[in-house]
Amino acid sequence: MDLERVRAFVAATEWMNFTAAAEELGLAQPSLSARIRALETDLGVELFSRRRRQVELTAAGRAFLPHARALLDLAAEARRDARRAADAAPGRRLLITTLAASVDELKAETVLGLRRDLPGWQVTLTGVPFREHVWRLRDGTAEAGYLWPPYTPDAVRDLHLEPVGAFRRLLAVPARHHLAGRPELTVADLAGEPQVPLPDDVDAAFVAGWRLTPAAPVGAGEPVTDVAGLLRAVAGGVGCCPVPSLLARTAATPGVAYVPVRGAPPATLALAWRVDAHPEIDHALRAAARRARGGPAD
Repeated sequence: MDLERVRAFVAATEWMNFTAAAEELGLAQPSLSARIRALETDLGVELFSRRRRQVELTAAGRAFLPHARALLDLAAEARRDARRAADAAPGRRLLITTLAASVDELKAETVLGLRRDLPGWQVTLTGVPFREHVWRLRDGTAEAGYLWPPYTPDAVRDLHLEPVGAFRRLLAVPARHHLAGRPELTVADLAGEPQVPLPDDVDAAFVAGWRLTPAAPVGAGEPVTDVAGLLRAVAGGVGCCPVPSLLARTAATPGVAYVPVRGAPPATLALAWRVDAHPEIDHALRAAARRARGGPAD
């Protein structure tokens, strides 16, 4: 049973309003409704009675609700136990951070290659918010990370960056935006288009490179903390946002269209780690970067 569908059902019962429940989970309302319908199909019962915009639990829904809550509690307990066991397990750790909303083929192959190269090390990939994606390396809570240069010199001081790929820029816009139907755009077309706000403490050089246009207007709304939130904000009409094509391939979001930006500098993805990294990690990450670029590992 899909826990995300169960989570959508429980949220809807707490609000008795699909729109409010979707906002709590950071989903579009049609996505939440689709998850609940899929759960009903899995169970073979109708959980909600939907009449004249009023939402009520059916008898089956009322019977399933305590079990649904218990499932979510058990899943949370299982995650806690697994993390405690991992923290207590012998061996060494290589944690790699990424801004991406989901794992793409390039990063997946890197993780698999590092696990082969580093037997006895725990190699994992985890998503992080915009404000954390550099300082998690600086403060040692992650051993490596995927970064999108440029950054201010202080931000990447004591870090080693190895480029692993260059990707075309696309503009993420609401699906019904006036630019969404264009076959391609130019950087000049972005002028005057509000972009999704990012937190003030994200590296200034990174933000400038990400947005492509100097002094880009910022849309109304709260700053988004991560890539998934950014794309939800685009779908909700807060603004547009240039993104690397690598991200667009793995972060399909309902209500978002992607239009190529002709003449924009490519987005460079780099694998980064501390210059004082453990020698085994340094050697393995250099080899992983060479493989990602299509060169020999050694």
